[in-house]
Amino acid sequence: MRYYYPDYFKDFVCIGGKACSDSCCHIWQITVDKKTLRKYKHVTGELGKRMAEKIDQKTGDICPHGEENRCEFLNEDNLCDIVAELGEDYLCETCYTHPRHEEVYPDVRERSLAITCPIACRQLLERKEPVRIIYEDTDEPGDKDKKFDYELFDVLLKTRDNLLKLQQDRELTISQRMALSLGISHDIERRIRARSLRNKNTGFLDKLFAKKNSFTDEELGDIEKILKYYKKSDAFEKMCKNIEKSEESDWFMLDDEEDKKKILSDMIFTLCTMEALKPTWIPYLQSVLNIRQQMDNKEYLESYKEFEAVTDDIEIEQLLFYFTYVYCCQSAYDGALLAKIKMAVVNTLIIKELWFMCWLENDKTLTMEDKVEYAHWFVREVENSDENMEQWNSLMQRNPRFSLDNIFKLL
Repeated sequence: MRYYYPDYFKDFVCIGGKACSDSCCHIWQITVDKKTLRKYKHVTGELGKRMAEKIDQKTGDICPHGEENRCEFLNEDNLCDIVAELGEDYLCETCYTHPRHEEVYPDVRERSLAITCPIACRQLLERKEPVRIIYEDTDEPGDKDKKFDYELFDVLLKTRDNLLKLQQDRELTISQRMALSLGISHDIERRIRARSLRNKNTGFLDKLFAKKNSFTDEELGDIEKILKYYKKSDAFEKMCKNIEKSEESDWFMLDDEEDKKKILSDMIFTLCTMEALKPTWIPYLQSVLNIRQQMDNKEYLESYKEFEAVTDDIEIEQLLFYFTYVYCCQSAYDGALLAKIKMAVVNTLIIKELWFMCWLENDKTLTMEDKVEYAHWFVREVENSDENMEQWNSLMQRNPRFSLDNIFKLL
């Protein structure tokens, strides 16, 4: 078994209580795993009675309460009554590990620190040196899954390594790194889709036994050439020239009808149509949209230019790197590599835009507390809902608001 994780993963320590600006024990549903649920059945006294009453004994769901859906066992000091009385060994798997997340593949486990946690988010944003992804091999046997696309997964791992190195190339502007990341994923997804199309045309017995067509030697050769091409120092200039020669010659160019303010407002508006975990989320987004609507384009662009002059690109790099690391290999299940990298870029741009709006509201000042608040809030609203993540992924693939054309015009 191989484990991947960022180099700061093992340094995380939960501070808990009121020292934490946003407890993870509220807003979304907490489900107790079956093993822990069996332990809870042997707890006696008042706490055991509360467990029997407030935890669904079939599903393990903890009945939340209050406007923010606080966990039944989260007390007034924002501490866990279960830990206070029984110790951390009695925490369910979710509570014990969060914000440590593990993406499970047949013979690979990818670990990350979810920046839905404000402490993990601050830890990432305050970091100045590039993040390193570490891997460890263990003697644990990997799972066997005939339906899993191992060949595609190998391509994605190689692609992600190249994307992460590119995104940490501080000789390039952060916008150039985003554009090149989209370029790589676009070009490689074309080869993935070519193989996928062949798989759709396979016979009944091949589909029954989950037999997949392999990448052709030509496709694998093309993938190697693409990754090599984007490593060159003049890759961005060449990509721009290729775009100019193509039908997409207006990419990177803003006009009166499709300006930066409108494109980003349309993206933010889309978030208002998704599930809100915190009741103040949609009203906040609506207030942002109202402020943006009152600004004319010239005022907006001039203010944004001033904001960018005081923005630390390293913080933007860390966000882009985080999202790319977490999302990229998930496309092993749907082949939608470009959508995952779009998500990484769009998430980063929206967080940056929320920072910009906060900067405007606060007389052109922005503290680290502000950055952490809006970054982790946005990620929590999107990533802590399976419904939202599915919709966000689908929007990146099909909605014209998230077209490459629009995204490139933001860079």
